[in-house]
Amino acid sequence: MEKKDFWQLIDASRLAADNDPEAQVDTLGALLLQLEADQIVEFDRVMVEHVNRAYHWDVWAAGYIIGGGCSDDGFMDFMGWLISKGEQVFETALRDADSLADVVGEIDGDCQVEGILYAPGKAWERKTGRPGGDFPQHMFAFQNGPHGESWDEDEVDARLPRLAARFNG
Repeated sequence: MEKKDFWQLIDASRLAADNDPEAQVDTLGALLLQLEADQIVEFDRVMVEHVNRAYHWDVWAAGYIIGGGCSDDGFMDFMGWLISKGEQVFETALRDADSLADVVGEIDGDCQVEGILYAPGKAWERKTGRPGGDFPQHMFAFQNGPHGESWDEDEVDARLPRLAARFNG
């Protein structure tokens, strides 16, 4: 699957769900069911590539500020939310995580959308009738830690001042 096709499905699901992140998970699942099983696997591969790209200290700092803290699991869910917002928001946030100060809306809640990361596997299970354990796994590249320069909690606000002003105001 081409990256443009991946992002088209993300955008279509978000728009059909009227930007509601939780409804988007269900909508994405329905859209994925329209694909062939191997295309669903490819969608997951592309999503994992994007999660690996977003595994960056600055993105984690954004999740930390927005959520008032952010564990490892919470960061995964935050990256799911970030992907759910579409290519433009995603790419802009990778260049400048502070840009998310202009993105987060009331409908976004805690900016954690875990379900989007599981949507391909669930759709594949329904499509094939096979158990989830048979879904081809794509590896998250987390063994070396996040990309970029690490931070301590007392440094986060200075690193992303616009987000800090909005959420820690």
